[in-house]
Amino acid sequence: GSQPPCRQRGWGGGGPVGGASMAHVRFDIPEDQQECLLPSASCDGAEGMQVPVLAVWIVCMIVFIDSLGGSISAPVLPFYAEEFHASSFSVGLLFSTFSLAQVICLPLLGRLADIVGRRKVLTGSLVGCAAGAFAQAMAPNLGCLYAARILSGACGAIGSTANVYVSDVTSEYNRGEYLGYLMSANGLAFAFGPGLGGGLSRFGLNVPVLVASACSLVAALIAYHYLPESPVWVQRQRALAQRSREGLKPPIKMSAFTCPVWAVCAVEFLRGFAFSAIFAMYALFAQEVYQLDSLHIGFAVCVGALCLICTNVWVCPEMQHKLGQVESAALGMLVISIGLLVLAHAPLLSISLVGMWATYCGQAVAGCSIAATTSMLSDDDNRGIVMSTQQMAQALGRVVGPFGFGYLFQNGLTPRRPFNVAAGVALVASVLLASTRGSYHRRQRAATMIPSPVMQAPLLPAWEDEEFTKEDVLDIGKFLCELLTTRHYKWRDDDQREALKQTLRICFPAITADMSELSDMRDTAESRVRSRSVTMRLIGEGVNAAAVGDFLRSPAPPTRRRYSGCDGMADIPKVSTA
Repeated sequence: GSQPPCRQRGWGGGGPVGGASMAHVRFDIPEDQQECLLPSASCDGAEGMQVPVLAVWIVCMIVFIDSLGGSISAPVLPFYAEEFHASSFSVGLLFSTFSLAQVICLPLLGRLADIVGRRKVLTGSLVGCAAGAFAQAMAPNLGCLYAARILSGACGAIGSTANVYVSDVTSEYNRGEYLGYLMSANGLAFAFGPGLGGGLSRFGLNVPVLVASACSLVAALIAYHYLPESPVWVQRQRALAQRSREGLKPPIKMSAFTCPVWAVCAVEFLRGFAFSAIFAMYALFAQEVYQLDSLHIGFAVCVGALCLICTNVWVCPEMQHKLGQVESAALGMLVISIGLLVLAHAPLLSISLVGMWATYCGQAVAGCSIAATTSMLSDDDNRGIVMSTQQMAQALGRVVGPFGFGYLFQNGLTPRRPFNVAAGVALVASVLLASTRGSYHRRQRAATMIPSPVMQAPLLPAWEDEEFTKEDVLDIGKFLCELLTTRHYKWRDDDQREALKQTLRICFPAITADMSELSDMRDTAESRVRSRSVTMRLIGEGVNAAAVGDFLRSPAPPTRRRYSGCDGMADIPKVSTA
């Protein structure tokens, strides 16, 4: 028949992983259970994605376009402000007001993303940035230019909201990888934007600002037309609406800001503070110590930006898979500390440059890993406010750092002092990150457990056999198929159905009238379900059913050890996608 305007949420079965189009389910999902998705988009179920992979690349493109607009206009703004007879202090205040407005509004926009949705906040922020840039280009006086900069800063939560979206739709295993791609998009824009802005300034000093406005508007249109809402947020809102219809109170929310979250926010402040020594003081340091001119300094910083991009794309994913997210973040901060010391105390310019580029690599590893860690320490209903507060802490460090390092450079006994202080701050951040390992890994283990009826076994009545009708079978079967489809599990293939049956046999053990026997059975099954918690994820990935059966029938572990979600992954071969 004709295709409905909203594609049904379920793209598994009937084809290889990452096929060219989404498969249709064999029954009609009610309209309130549907969600608009990308037309003809591919989804790599083997990676546990909540949306087609194309959606994540669209977010990266949005961030690149918006960041490109900002980097195009930034180098021209001081000269543009001078047309309004602005002093050097007024030019500095022009950038400070932007950062201050961003710091104040980041938590507000993050909370708004938890309430109205990630996609709406992302689109609205882009429209606000476009309006702010256009107002800057058309400003008749310096006061209006300040007001327009404040508007642009207040709407500048694009990066934070994009981080929340990517954290929502990716699995724990590949979250760091896609966050790295997102940060690379931002770095790539700032690597090429300033040069493009300098060329556009030949047509007028307000032309780069107008181009920045157009870039933000284009990104907003892309987000509005092609980006699906985060399924995690949608499912959360549906659950709250269902409780409201049933007359139930909303679930009690735990505090979003636990001690580990505050520790990570403190680390982000220290990271922003320490790395600000590079972009605030390195030009003055290189000019005084090594007599470098602006051309050579710009080239060195450009190479550093390329190092950051390459590290995000190729190094961060492998490091997080092998070391873990918290451990990678702590190692990244340690590399920043060592790199800053090498930069400041190297006897040769070449060694000093290696130290600076190592600092950029450490910044890439730490930034990507800290974002992934923060997403794990937050919940679906507070991820926006938590991750935006983390971004706010980093922005605040970038605001405070240049003032402190400028004072140290001007009044210190040596130009190396700002980098010594920054290295010490980065080392403190590394130690603070290491202190959150226990809380993070406890949260990680809890997230990989599958809620199971086994836990409720003592509350079940004594067993009895029941007669059932064809309608009963169709009803429970349709419910199960809808549940699997709307939560993106593959179930139409024979191998996938067999894997599902094996999992259900574990989740629903036999009921006995002997409560002591039931207790022993529950303990064994509970341990087995926890240790095989990866099975439900594997059903969504498309695995070999015979291998799953052997894996599940293997002897349960002698102790009730809690495995992480990736344990045993290598033991189950996946279906070939050739």
